Amino acid sequence: MRRIHLDFYKLSSILSEFEDGHIYLSFEPEVFDFTDKDAQPKLNFYGQNKIDFSIVLTDENLFLTLSLLKLSLFSKRFKIITYNWKNFASFVVAKTKKTFSVECSIIDLKILESYSGNKGNPPTSFAQALHRLRNLITSGLWKEIEERYKNIFLPLMTCVIPHLETTHVLDLSTGARVFAHYDIDGQENGRLRCSNVFKSGFVPHALKPDQKDCLKVRDSDDLFMYFDFKGMEVFVLAALSNDKLLRDLCAEKDVYAALWTSLTNQEVCQANDRDLVKKMFLPVIYGQSAYSLSQRLGISKESADAFVDSIKQKFKTSLSYVQSHEEFLKQYGYTKDIFGKRRTNYESGKEYLARNFSIQAPSALICMEKLIDLYFALNDKTAIAYTVHDGYVVYANKKNWNEIYQIGLRVLTAESKLLPNLKLKVSCKAGRKLNALKSITKGNQ
Repeated sequence: MRRIHLDFYKLSSILSEFEDGHIYLSFEPEVFDFTDKDAQPKLNFYGQNKIDFSIVLTDENLFLTLSLLKLSLFSKRFKIITYNWKNFASFVVAKTKKTFSVECSIIDLKILESYSGNKGNPPTSFAQALHRLRNLITSGLWKEIEERYKNIFLPLMTCVIPHLETTHVLDLSTGARVFAHYDIDGQENGRLRCSNVFKSGFVPHALKPDQKDCLKVRDSDDLFMYFDFKGMEVFVLAALSNDKLLRDLCAEKDVYAALWTSLTNQEVCQANDRDLVKKMFLPVIYGQSAYSLSQRLGISKESADAFVDSIKQKFKTSLSYVQSHEEFLKQYGYTKDIFGKRRTNYESGKEYLARNFSIQAPSALICMEKLIDLYFALNDKTAIAYTVHDGYVVYANKKNWNEIYQIGLRVLTAESKLLPNLKLKVSCKAGRKLNALKSITKGNQ
């Protein structure tokens, strides 16, 4: 493969030789740390006519390279086959502070193959990339998830996650800016997986109290505003199963207090009662036994039996929905959620995990939908510092905090476009210290 550094006349000439159609473009290294000033990332081009070459990207040649790409490839409406485009997009945002917008089709094999339940390595040739894409198309997967790919994963990988990854918080223990790194559709349940691959990195999903104490807002006028969905999986279960009783309980002010009253016929729900039913309801729906429940929660076997029996009697519709996915797995060897995401790697004897998957995977996609909506609603006003599963930490300040709060509340509680019968509830906390955020109760949550 030819490597081109600064000979842009030759680069332009080579780019012009590509015919209209498909091209496979990869970015190296696959896991790239843009905070490492010594890193030398490359763009590799693989064409069906064997015009393969790579560009070593530097601060000096980046803008011209991007311009040539737009003029020579993207203006021709190429279909770009790629693998983990997000890393390239984050690199560009880190260097230019702008989204690298293109009008051509970008087909990310890493996302599509992960969505199909398969995970592999980046293709090493155009022929291999095209073969894998054709397999996805002939399997019917592309037709099944095309709408979700275009409306969710495309904005995530080209814009939303790159801007999150390049938005920092300050680490007081080192005095450095730190960044989160996300792997789109990286977990079996579809959640964004976060890992500490940057030299200046942190993992929001696994922050301990002492680590939170060390994280500070990026500017002296800023504060953190943390939006978090309330009982999201319960709401998603109610919407997907169309369980009337559970839907009615979700309409109450506090779904867990309402669940307690429904299961025990006790009108008063204390804080520890609410905590208990929160720890019991979904685990039982997902298949946990009364014995295991009593051991985990430290309650008597008799009490656990009573709760399990009550849940099974009152929420038969919900149970039937998740059990249908377990039966599907036993019959076909894989599971598929309502949005087409598949999972295949279940251990023998753990088929019950298909129940969790049937709710957690759709919940993860809806979290991404809301992340996208929130990003674009706030784009000209502030930035999202990071996201943690079904929570979003947003920057605000003394002047705009109420506006940011109202926008977040409106966007996150609006009816889901993916699941039109779903409206979620959200809580919000704010403050300058992550360990000492105070609840905001203003408005209808």
